[in-house]
Amino acid sequence: MDLQVPEATLAALLLATARTAGFVLVAPPFNSKAIPAPVKGALSVALALVVFNQVQATLGVVSVGYLVLTAFTEVVIGVALGFVVQLFFSAVQLAGDVLDLAGGFSLQPAYDPLMMSTSSTLGRLHNLLAIALLFTSGGHLLLVRGLHTSYEGLPLGAVLPTDQLGETLVHAVSMMFLAAMQIAGPMVAVLLLADVALALLSRASPAMNVFALGFPVKIMLTLAMLGLTFPLLPTALDALMETAVTAFLALRS
Repeated sequence: MDLQVPEATLAALLLATARTAGFVLVAPPFNSKAIPAPVKGALSVALALVVFNQVQATLGVVSVGYLVLTAFTEVVIGVALGFVVQLFFSAVQLAGDVLDLAGGFSLQPAYDPLMMSTSSTLGRLHNLLAIALLFTSGGHLLLVRGLHTSYEGLPLGAVLPTDQLGETLVHAVSMMFLAAMQIAGPMVAVLLLADVALALLSRASPAMNVFALGFPVKIMLTLAMLGLTFPLLPTALDALMETAVTAFLALRS
């Protein structure tokens, strides 16, 4: 059986895959190294089929130069959109890193084989919880919907607005730090009060080894109060993902 596919159909699928592949490679939770590369490729093609009709409707005259230039532009747009989502998603792990530093766990960093880097223990714990909550709450579907809707503001072959992208990145970075401090702030305040109490104790009893007592006390307080941050994660993650989708939907060519 001879199967013939029109050139326009293959070109539309290629250009649709270019944007979705850039998005999958950068945006969480799809960018995890736990997902094999063939699975990421298949996921990119599957997402490309979702936006295939929109791409085919705006397809220009098919030529080699047009395909190369447009495919490169689509990859850049996909990477930019995924990076915006990554910034908002990193707020949860940053909250764990701040809590890890204040609690004294950063003295023993752990090697993360999935990210191929050394990360804090509580930061990695918060990251894994955020990924689990993202799938259970359907947040990944919200990201896919945002990617589908991005073609309204950034159609095929659109020029990425650098001025709007700069404002979006600045807003994303500020929101990342703000959300991280809102999650970990109460715990950091308690640990700061614990340091003050230990300092007063050292003044009251100079013979006591406060340094040997301080680390176990802070670690015990961190573990005891760590559960207080978990109820905040679903609400914070939903708000961050909605803000991320809104941010890259606001980009207009």
